[in-house]
Amino acid sequence: MQEEKINRRSAHADAEQEAPARVRMTGAERLRRIGTEALWGCASWILGQASMAFGTYPLGLALLCGSAKHTVAILVGLILTSVSNVEAPVVYICTYLAAALIRVVASMVLDTPDARFELPEGLRRRLEAVSDTEDGTAEAREEESETRLQRIRRRMKSTGERLRTSVLAEELRDVFSESVCLRMATAALGSLIVSLYRVFAGGFRYYDLFAVIFALVMTPALVAVYSVAMERRIDSRVLRTVSEAALVFSLVYAARTVTLLGFPLSPMLALFFTLLICRSHGAVQGIGSALLCGVAYDLMMAPAFMLAALAYLFFHSMKKEGSAILLACLCTVSWMTYVGGASVLLSMIPVTLFAGAAFTLAQRLAARGEVQEDTEDADAEVRDEGRHHFESSKYRDSSDRFRGISDAFSSLSEVFYNLSDRFRRPGVIDLRRLCDEAFDTFCADCPNKTVCWGLEYSETLGTVSELISALHTRGKVSAEQIGDALSHRCPRMDSILDQINRECARLTGEMLRNNRTEIFAMDYEAAAKIINEALEEDDGEYRFDVELERKVSEYLNDAGVRAGSVAVYGSRRRRILIRGAEIEQAKVSFETMRSDLGEMCGSELGQPVFEVERNVSTMILQAQQKLAVTGAQNNVSADGGVSGDSVNLFSNKKDYFYALICDGMGAGREAALTSGLCSVFMEKMLRAGNRAGTSLRMLNNMIRSRGADSTRECSSTIDLLELDLMTGEAYFIKSGAAPSFVIRKDVVRKIHAGTVPIGIICALDAQQTRFELREGDTVVMISDGIMQSDAECEWLTSYLKEVAEADPEEIVYRICHHAAENDTHDDCSVIALRIHRAEEA
Repeated sequence: MQEEKINRRSAHADAEQEAPARVRMTGAERLRRIGTEALWGCASWILGQASMAFGTYPLGLALLCGSAKHTVAILVGLILTSVSNVEAPVVYICTYLAAALIRVVASMVLDTPDARFELPEGLRRRLEAVSDTEDGTAEAREEESETRLQRIRRRMKSTGERLRTSVLAEELRDVFSESVCLRMATAALGSLIVSLYRVFAGGFRYYDLFAVIFALVMTPALVAVYSVAMERRIDSRVLRTVSEAALVFSLVYAARTVTLLGFPLSPMLALFFTLLICRSHGAVQGIGSALLCGVAYDLMMAPAFMLAALAYLFFHSMKKEGSAILLACLCTVSWMTYVGGASVLLSMIPVTLFAGAAFTLAQRLAARGEVQEDTEDADAEVRDEGRHHFESSKYRDSSDRFRGISDAFSSLSEVFYNLSDRFRRPGVIDLRRLCDEAFDTFCADCPNKTVCWGLEYSETLGTVSELISALHTRGKVSAEQIGDALSHRCPRMDSILDQINRECARLTGEMLRNNRTEIFAMDYEAAAKIINEALEEDDGEYRFDVELERKVSEYLNDAGVRAGSVAVYGSRRRRILIRGAEIEQAKVSFETMRSDLGEMCGSELGQPVFEVERNVSTMILQAQQKLAVTGAQNNVSADGGVSGDSVNLFSNKKDYFYALICDGMGAGREAALTSGLCSVFMEKMLRAGNRAGTSLRMLNNMIRSRGADSTRECSSTIDLLELDLMTGEAYFIKSGAAPSFVIRKDVVRKIHAGTVPIGIICALDAQQTRFELREGDTVVMISDGIMQSDAECEWLTSYLKEVAEADPEEIVYRICHHAAENDTHDDCSVIALRIHRAEEA
């Protein structure tokens, strides 16, 4: 008796060891799990009321059959949406309950535990052979082949009374884990039930029969797609990406008819998913999700979410998370207001702010749940290497991200160019409408109406089709498209044809005036070019020169300077970083070292700068500016009022100097507004480091789009000098501008170009002239008002031969004073620049 008690106690202990340990769930974890289930329930509530082709509702049933871990919450959401948003709710509720019950039975009785993860046949046989060899029996295979219900019975027999509940809970936790094929079959059966009800209730209409076919095809296909994302499979990254994209698209699409507190839910979800995917998956998938969400919500609103994604990615890369979210919301509202008008402004501001707040909350909750992975490392060298590797990886990832953005912009540009070509011509439906209106106007009181539109209806209809075809291909119609019988019978045919041609021309003109897709295409093309140019420049300025590093290390060793490491990078702005430099025993002076290293690098290096971090000193030598500029400007209006010229002198952080004269066409405030807009735009773009050619193309596009909505002339000349202060290389870029002059000693060189101002033609008409400026050179730039009394620049050329010693202020004053002596002079603007060595600045 005592031995039996001992054996029973031992079996009970073994069962307790076999049973899983119960971990007490914290309040935060319980709240997070409840929130997750609630979100899936809301998702099913949204998808359940989404009507698709032929009035079918396949999205909700597909989500129910494709889910693996949130099936109960999804079932509750579908039942709630069926009660309030679907016709015949009893049928749909019974279908959803039947589908869930079928899945439970299939998982318990038909399906094996590991049916979702079947191995190839050859590999499975090898593993079974190894298992038989190690165990000596086939017992393991028998346990794997049993159904879930059989396994529950076996485990509960060998388990004590106290642990039977936990075993049952463990096995039922993954009850909805049958194979995808069985889920698809369940979804097809549920669709068939609903569809048959529609067929019988609707009286066997063709419409309902088509709905049966659509539902039986679409629902299982959606189950196969959704299941990959909902099981979080990692065996195929492409399939999982496609599945997640389909799920996001379905949610945004389904939410188009749903409102939250009176505000549309679809744009809210679109912006939220755009920001979330940009944050978690990077630029390429973020831009793709923005486009996908925009198409799901409204095709014309797709650029709004793409602009939001770009704004967020740009500021997120600079560690400005709050600004990134706010600017993303601002970009979305701006585009929607631009497309939909001011009427959508009040409704879209709360929508975007709510999406931004929800994204911020989700981001903070995710940050709290993340496990801290960074550990303290005692070895400083290893930590530095890890940081260097991290920075290198970060730079490569950023480069790949922005190249992906550039490719997306290029693709959008191509799409909008194609749309622009399509929108230049009226569609067939519009052409048929205006033909019908023309015939209705003249045939209403015609005595032959009963013949043309009665006895000879087919002939008349064929004639209308010929007219539509001619309008679509040639843009006008003539008597050639009219048959002889109709031509002799209709006395008003000439008037009908005239009205058709007149209305077609009017409609085509309206479409051309309202067509902005070409503007979008050029903007996207310019944006892609800006990103590519920035990446190309960064590749050059942040690429390490291994060979030069070796030479510098050898020189420092010979000079008696000990260094832990040497890094040389950059091309135009060369930098040398000598980490752990010990210069106490150096055999050469600082000046000699700087001169030798500058000669070795092909750049003139500035004085060394020392930085200390964690008791390690780093000596930094950087290429310095070769030239500096002293400049002066003067501007005189034509009548003492507002001048139509804008003059600007500025430089950027990349050691480029710019001089700019913009002459707005026309006079007065309109010309001043155009020239001022051009000046501000170019200054902002060039200060940001963008290239002049791309900036001018964007400016030309902007001025053309502004002029399209104005009855006045809207164009401006551009006279731009770009001087590289590191090398002395200069570019004179002119678009309809007056000539410029370079004075070297007593020789005057004239630089001019035969181009038109910007904003007149689609393609940018600008000429670029390269010139190598040197110390002591003088550059003079003028507007066309200076040439009004001196068209051949004879006086100006003669005067400039004598200005080698004059100050720039004196030069601009003398030139403007001479031009202003003419009684009918135009606005006059002059810039004078004196080039000298940087040390003299």
